Amino acid sequence: MQQLKQALTRFIEQQDQYNEAYGLFQNHDMRPRVLPVQPEVDKRISLSPELQYLYSHYEMVDAQAEGTMKMKSAAVEIGDVALFFFAAPEHLHRQQLGFRWIGMQEPYEESGSWPPYHIVIANVNDDPIIVDAAAPASPVYASFEGGEPQRVADSLADFFDALAILIESARSLGGEVKDEETYETKPEYLSEVQPKLEELLGEKHTAQLLEYLSM
Repeated sequence: MQQLKQALTRFIEQQDQYNEAYGLFQNHDMRPRVLPVQPEVDKRISLSPELQYLYSHYEMVDAQAEGTMKMKSAAVEIGDVALFFFAAPEHLHRQQLGFRWIGMQEPYEESGSWPPYHIVIANVNDDPIIVDAAAPASPVYASFEGGEPQRVADSLADFFDALAILIESARSLGGEVKDEETYETKPEYLSEVQPKLEELLGEKHTAQLLEYLSM
């Protein structure tokens, strides 16, 4: 679990520095807990050891959701390219709706095609980020516009390391990752992040992650 701990530490450091300089949200992020807790998760959802570590040692802070029916989540910005929403563990069940569970209201029907060990932990524009909780190291998949999930990282640790790389490079460009006129991702941003991501994730997973993020 040491690799995941180190990756989360790097991610939190970059998230906090970005938010301090350019963040659009206040009290709507991921933070380390003072003391580990037993996460409150729907009993039908089986966490992998890596997800158990994430949710027991980190919390999703969402001031606007406190005292409301809104799903509590952490907003993670990558410049003006993408905004991730990571669900709090107590709301993981709601994050699975439309994927593992389908229907308009309770009791929801369990999908026959969605593996129960595929856990949606976050989304970008409602496109899910999925952890395979049954596989070693908790590999991460992304599904773009309803397509088949594609692996973007071989472990949850690699995924958070990748986010740290993307955020740090966005910060170096003042949070401006897209060209204002064409709205294409700036070549200088891609030339900075792509080699680092390929070294971490490999070429195939990097290409799939960048496609998911519309870069």
